[in-house]
Amino acid sequence: MNYRLIATDIDGTLLDDEGNLPANTYQAAAYLEEKGIRLVLCTGRPLLGVLKIYDDLKLTSPVVTNNGAMVYLSKNGPLIHNETMSIDDALHVIALNDIFNCTICMWHNNILYVSQLNKYAYDYAGITGVTPLLLDQIDLRKCDNGPTKFVFTDTLEKITSIRETAAKLSPSSVTAVTTRPYFLEFFSSSISKATALSKISEALGIKREQIISVGDGFNDIDMLDYAGFAVAAGNSHDEVKKHADMIACSNNEGVIAYIVENLIKK
Repeated sequence: MNYRLIATDIDGTLLDDEGNLPANTYQAAAYLEEKGIRLVLCTGRPLLGVLKIYDDLKLTSPVVTNNGAMVYLSKNGPLIHNETMSIDDALHVIALNDIFNCTICMWHNNILYVSQLNKYAYDYAGITGVTPLLLDQIDLRKCDNGPTKFVFTDTLEKITSIRETAAKLSPSSVTAVTTRPYFLEFFSSSISKATALSKISEALGIKREQIISVGDGFNDIDMLDYAGFAVAAGNSHDEVKKHADMIACSNNEGVIAYIVENLIKK
């Protein structure tokens, strides 16, 4: 198959457990660039949390951020897809935290708002590279559009214990899914990485069967199902692996290099 695009999740897939790029990923990315195969970052992160990785790998490809809510044809744009939650749904999600008492992180117009400035907020902000503002500084009722997404963060034990209940209590138009074991994300159910890839396919004239998707998390499943060929990182949850055509090495060993050696060069 003449593959033209590899769509990869970042955390738990592209990056190792320490949040770094495995050494063999740089050479693999350079090989893909030389062959004209787009390496597309598809992540729950906002654009600002992607730029260093994008630049380190010397990419020129489109970028999918916020679980598919925003799609850029390159790091400098243009923005070809942008979808947000409704304000009513957003207010409902905020109210859920009266039950769960987690730290809320909310993205609105590429600004990060947090319910309190504590360890959890600063840890999340550190990953994204954005300085957070307090949530009480914005009144969603007076905004023209809703937020892109929410992240509830706390201990692994708490997030694990509330995940299913939070999903049941969320509006039907909102998806609640863990993107890291200690991050529970809420976003519009019409948002998906698969939808984002379809926008890129249309813009670049790339067919689904020419796309490889790779991920490790539950929020990657729709992307794996969309692509012509699906790869799960070796560290993926067993349920995610059921959606894969190939099980690669773990994220610590360089998943993209594994795909290049075992699929692209074959």
